[in-house]
Amino acid sequence: MTRKNYYVVTYTHDDLTGWTKYLLAHVRYLKRQVKKGKIIVSGPSDGDHKRQAILIFAVKNKQELMDLIHKDPYYHHDLITEMTITPWKPQFGSLE
Repeated sequence: MTRKNYYVVTYTHDDLTGWTKYLLAHVRYLKRQVKKGKIIVSGPSDGDHKRQAILIFAVKNKQELMDLIHKDPYYHHDLITEMTITPWKPQFGSLE
C-alpha cells in the first residue's frame, strides 16, 4: 500500500458571483475526490470573518496534490485569491 501524505489546503476568495456560478461544478469535483479517497474532508470556514474553504487531502505527494488543485473549477476559473498549503501529520483522533 502506498503511503499517503496529508495536506491542509485553504482557499480564500473575493468574487462571490464567480464563486456562486461555479459552486455546483466545484461540489461535483469535491465529491469525486472524496469518493476516490483523495479528499478526506472539505468545507467552508464558519462565520463571516473571511470567505474561506478548508480541504484536507490524502495523496502520494505534492505533485499529485497540485494536479488535483489545478483541476478544481475554482482554481481553473481563477477564483482563488489566496491559497495556503500546509503539510500535515495527523497523530490523534478521527473525523469519522
